Amino acid sequence: MKYVVTLFASCALAGCIGGGSGSGPQTTMNNALPSGAPISSPHQGYDRSFDGMLNGVLLQNGAGSLNFDARLARAAQTHSNDMLAMGRLTHTGSDGSNAGQRIRREGYDWITWGENVARGYQTEEAVLNGWVNSPGHQANNINPAFEDFALAKAGSGSNLYRTLVFGTER
Repeated sequence: MKYVVTLFASCALAGCIGGGSGSGPQTTMNNALPSGAPISSPHQGYDRSFDGMLNGVLLQNGAGSLNFDARLARAAQTHSNDMLAMGRLTHTGSDGSNAGQRIRREGYDWITWGENVARGYQTEEAVLNGWVNSPGHQANNINPAFEDFALAKAGSGSNLYRTLVFGTER
C-alpha cells in the first residue's frame, strides 16, 4: 500500500497555516492516494528525469519552472533517512523539527517552503503521479510561490520513503 503526506507552509488554500508565522504548519494525510493517468509530455523531447517531469507538470498548469537546490536536497535526504529510521511517514523529524527548520539548518534562508512525503512508490514517475492526482500535493507541486525544489529517497520496497521539498529564499 502506498502512503503520502503533504505539508503546506505557504499556499493559497483556505485554512492553510505556517510559513514562518509561528502557528505551525497544517498536515494532511491521504492513506489511499488515487492512481491516475501517467504524467504526459507537453512537448517532444520531454525530459523524463524528475526535474523534467516536475517542471512538465508546472508547464502543463501554466506555472514557471523550479530550480534544483543542493541545500534543499540535503534537508530532504535528512528527512527521508529519518523517516526510514523511525519506520513511519511523517512531516515531523525524530528531533521534533518541521521542514522549515530542517531547510534552514542547511543554510537556505527561506521566505516560504513546502513538503510532500510518500512511502512505497518505486519510481519517481509513480510518486509524482501520486502527488499530481492528490489535490493537496498538487497544490504544492504547482504553487507559484516556490522557486526551488529537491527530491530525496531512503529505503527500498514498501519502506521506500521520498521527500520533496520546495522553497523560495529571501
